[in-house]
Amino acid sequence: MSIDRTPTPKRVLGRAIVRGFGGRCPACGRGAIIRGYISPVATCTACTENLGRYQTADFAPYIVTFIVGLLFTPLAFVLSLDEALGDWALYATISAALLTAILLLPRTKGAAIGLLWALDVPNT
Repeated sequence: MSIDRTPTPKRVLGRAIVRGFGGRCPACGRGAIIRGYISPVATCTACTENLGRYQTADFAPYIVTFIVGLLFTPLAFVLSLDEALGDWALYATISAALLTAILLLPRTKGAAIGLLWALDVPNT
């Protein structure tokens, strides 16, 4: 019986997360990691890395909710205290929060896949 002693390539955590945040494969940085809005691809088209093993479930929406809440809740609270601003400032803040969430969700999904890939935590 032969044991495969081929060294596995080193998985750099920061690089994998940045590549995933950019929508690229955490292994090679060339292939797309997200198809459509937030559907992950099963394999990288450039390097054929099996990415279907890494399921992020609800991790990305939790992170987006945390970031948007952390940024916009205090702002909305302060704006609602000032009666001179009117309702338009609060509506603009809520619109900005929604736009931020929409823009961040696919990026955090890619970053979460990059994180799981770098740590080699497959879905079991």
